[in-house]
Amino acid sequence: MYCVIIALQYTIMEEILQTTDLDLIDRRILAELQRNGRASTVELSEHVHLSPAQCYRRQKRLEESGLIRDYVARVDAEKLGYKVVAFVSVTIANGPYKQPHKFQQAIAGIAEIQECHTVTGEADYLLKVVAPDLKSFSSFLMERLTKLFEITNTTSMVSLEELKHTTALPIRER
Repeated sequence: MYCVIIALQYTIMEEILQTTDLDLIDRRILAELQRNGRASTVELSEHVHLSPAQCYRRQKRLEESGLIRDYVARVDAEKLGYKVVAFVSVTIANGPYKQPHKFQQAIAGIAEIQECHTVTGEADYLLKVVAPDLKSFSSFLMERLTKLFEITNTTSMVSLEELKHTTALPIRER
């Protein structure tokens, strides 16, 4: 038993070391890229006070490690005609862990579903859904989502106003 605990502690320590392996420059690169994902290597190197070549190598290493997942353009949903944002809790008939891959496959191609999270509590999943208007949202909910899978219950909350939206994670310099 004692060996198992030591092995578990060692594994946990390895994980902590890997995530804290970032030095001050790496953290500054991550923070700057979250502010401006389109920054050129030269611009990035100026902000983090590093040569462009070293900055490029570090950025590539952060990408290859999976810390930087991708670069995206944030598009204004309202200007595209999506005026309704709703959060929908979903409960599945057979519980959340019976067929999670089937549910994931069922929602994967639905563009209106922006996010899906497995959650604790009474519901199994929480979805973020966009729609042009309330009638479209209602139609989506009643005609598409509830017929999609063995859904026993949904609860919707329509957002009245977005007060904060960010994709940036807090990057501490230690």
